[in-house]
Amino acid sequence: MGGILQARIEDMPGMSFECECGRTHSVDISRLVIGSNILDGIVAGLDAFRDGKLLVLSDNNTYKAFGEAVINRLLADGFRLKSFVFDTGDHMLLPDERSIGRALLEVEPDTTFVLVVGSGVLSDIARIVSYRTGKQFAIVATAPSMDGYTSVGSSLIVGNKKTTYYSHYPHAIFADTSVMRNAPIVMIRAGFGDVIGKLTALADWNLARIICNEYYCDTIAKLVQKGVDRCMESADGLAERDEYSVRCLIDALILTGLSIGLAGVSRPASGTEHQLAHYWEVKAVEEGREHPLHGNSVGAATVVTAMLYELASEILPEGIVYPKADFVRSLLEKIGAFTNPADLGISRELFVESMMNAMYMRDKYTVLRYCSQKGRLEEFTRTIAAKLYG
Repeated sequence: MGGILQARIEDMPGMSFECECGRTHSVDISRLVIGSNILDGIVAGLDAFRDGKLLVLSDNNTYKAFGEAVINRLLADGFRLKSFVFDTGDHMLLPDERSIGRALLEVEPDTTFVLVVGSGVLSDIARIVSYRTGKQFAIVATAPSMDGYTSVGSSLIVGNKKTTYYSHYPHAIFADTSVMRNAPIVMIRAGFGDVIGKLTALADWNLARIICNEYYCDTIAKLVQKGVDRCMESADGLAERDEYSVRCLIDALILTGLSIGLAGVSRPASGTEHQLAHYWEVKAVEEGREHPLHGNSVGAATVVTAMLYELASEILPEGIVYPKADFVRSLLEKIGAFTNPADLGISRELFVESMMNAMYMRDKYTVLRYCSQKGRLEEFTRTIAAKLYG
């Protein structure tokens, strides 16, 4: 147990250990390179694929941020590659049939590896395209905006519905803090919101352990908490784009992503706060509206979840540790992140609807279902809505 908890994040790829929870855990990613000015590390990490031909995917923004530099360095080092840049104009790139199909058209018969330079949406596109074409892929992260870099699933919009498709792990993840510190502040805030969401996700996981006898791993929970604690301790520097603070943020995001693979379920990183955010996002997609970045929705939903836990405190089983809403709110306010769903454009009606129905979107026991089973969810929802919406 001590090994994974004390290991540097760069040393975790390939680790496998027998855990006190009774399971064998393994980190099924070959390489993690995190640091400042890591072009040399990217070249070294891709050396095994030097004899093939790379397809490098980016968009207008990520190409300028780091894609051009990566491509030029690879070419100078003798790599063969083809670059494709999504031209998004003033619009948000969506992981939909159009974008996936466009990327597929760029895969040529001699393409052997896919390298993506970007964050969430681009990673989802590259992950599913590489998986369906039988290629390995790697990610050059350009923003500390979400914990999905290490995911095995792609969150896609298909048939105007948001669905997660199974795909595969990246071969490697490269995260350059000197690049990520210059990401749009809204993306840094989103990453921080995603990290703070683990506070309530872990509470929900423990609740499910007590009520449903669901699988729970104390080692994985401690690993997540370790990343969250470091990120919270350095949060003051995020608003100033301090590189150490950005490093702590991306470490926490990658650690929580790895924890999902270790556990085999999303429990360590996703609970009520993700159910609510997902509900809001799905409704926006169904109505053809753009929605806020996932992590910004998660951050506001974490405040809501903490409020729900506080209201339910007298009926909770013993042993449930949850964050106070004021504490969560103060963390988010440090970097100017959203704390109220109303500020995200979530109407009162949609908010109430999500509180009553988000628990049914996925089979995951959380404090929403617990309060519903106790016959108190409607009452608690009214109280929270009155505080948030007046």
